[in-house]
Amino acid sequence: MDWLERQEQAQPHLTRLEQDLLRFVNANPEQAALLPQRQLLESAGVSKPLLINFFRKLGYQDYRTFQAGVEQFFSTHIDSFRASQAVHDRVTSLTDVVDQAIAVDTRSIQRLRDTMTEDLLSWFAGKLTAAGTMYVGGAGTGRYPAHYLSQRARRYRVVSVLLSQDGEHAPDELFPVTTGDLLVLFHYARDDRWVFPLLNLARERGAATLLVAAAIHPAYVASADRFVHVPRGEVRFKNSMAAPMTCAQMLLLAAEVVHGDTLRGYLKSLEETRGSWGIHNREGGDDA
Repeated sequence: MDWLERQEQAQPHLTRLEQDLLRFVNANPEQAALLPQRQLLESAGVSKPLLINFFRKLGYQDYRTFQAGVEQFFSTHIDSFRASQAVHDRVTSLTDVVDQAIAVDTRSIQRLRDTMTEDLLSWFAGKLTAAGTMYVGGAGTGRYPAHYLSQRARRYRVVSVLLSQDGEHAPDELFPVTTGDLLVLFHYARDDRWVFPLLNLARERGAATLLVAAAIHPAYVASADRFVHVPRGEVRFKNSMAAPMTCAQMLLLAAEVVHGDTLRGYLKSLEETRGSWGIHNREGGDDA
């Protein structure tokens, strides 16, 4: 069993203090996975007997296997944390800032090899083209990849709705969601309360759900059909939106690969429509 399954099974049997410790671990997985036991006790403010009872209720025999379980589940976050520590040690000049900013983005995009799996891309491509409507939402800087995905998907003749950032209007916009639709959310904000009502409504109506987030948390994994951890840079070195935007682009490219001839036909038809639109003096090239 992984961390999420162990947590779900143990949760009804945890005391209030053990529940508090569980929340601490989920919020600070790098500490639980990397700190010696004594330092974790001090950081979490708990006693050794409480920690032992806690990880045994989760099915771990000792502290080392507990740490290994946390590190396996939160692997992308912890890898990012380790890298960020090294980055801060290396940045001592403005030239270093440029070099390390590029290096951080490069590593962030390379980590997509582990998270943007063939199975995920195939799943998304199938859901996208079969969906009656794709709803896309993004809070905070997640608005950028959300807008990009929503706009570009229309080129594949997909009906796409970009949900408002106004929490009061998002329920109205998502209300028509039904079986066969697709909801994609990009969560890059401090407050995650906006995420769960949208995911819950979509799942109740039989729509497929994909959550892309800057942080990994068991609640995120459990709430969506598919969850993808795509950090914006590295822990304590949040560099840019390069990785989330690359994630959105990969999703679109996956659809083009899986449904090649059909989507290429739509794109060709779109270009012909543009050409007959009556706009003659175009500037800026073909990347618009």
